[in-house]
Amino acid sequence: MTSDAAQHSVHGPMAERSKRARSWGHSAPTALAPGLEEVMAHGIEEIARMNESAPRSAPTMFDSVNVTTIPLVDYLKRLCKYTACSTNVLTCALIYIDRLVVWRKLTLRSHNIHRVVLACLVVAIKYNDDRFCSNAYYAKVGGVPPRELNRLEVTLLSLLNFDLYVDEEHFKLYQSEILRTTTKIAIAPHAT
Repeated sequence: MTSDAAQHSVHGPMAERSKRARSWGHSAPTALAPGLEEVMAHGIEEIARMNESAPRSAPTMFDSVNVTTIPLVDYLKRLCKYTACSTNVLTCALIYIDRLVVWRKLTLRSHNIHRVVLACLVVAIKYNDDRFCSNAYYAKVGGVPPRELNRLEVTLLSLLNFDLYVDEEHFKLYQSEILRTTTKIAIAPHAT
């Protein structure tokens, strides 16, 4: 490999995109905002509840035979705790979920929300963080076999056309709305 080719592979378009993402804190380690898991889980569960009465479409890779018994908020808290998930990563995972719903018309239901969240979170971690764990570890934390997590990840990437980049404006819009909502919830119990 020539030095030009080596330099291009290290400093090519992906490196530029990565630099832009990092410039606005995309991969900077930030603590998880208090209440963020509750806000995200509540929003996803609310959508799933509204979709339960909608006509069923063909099952997807994300659908499980049975509804998972662990509440989504507890599942999300577990995922965040054992993956050291940041607010930035959780924001990107939510954006990926929205893309599935909008771009691919995926219907969120009680039979698929846990797997959708797991796949989106794992992909968001891998894309945005400099350090991440093996799929075997994420599968154990998520309560699925590693082979299944691998299939979920490939399915997600395919459905998103491998487009994981989130521009700064879109990211900040989602994050400010999420943080605004978590702040409202944090303040609400203290209101008289």
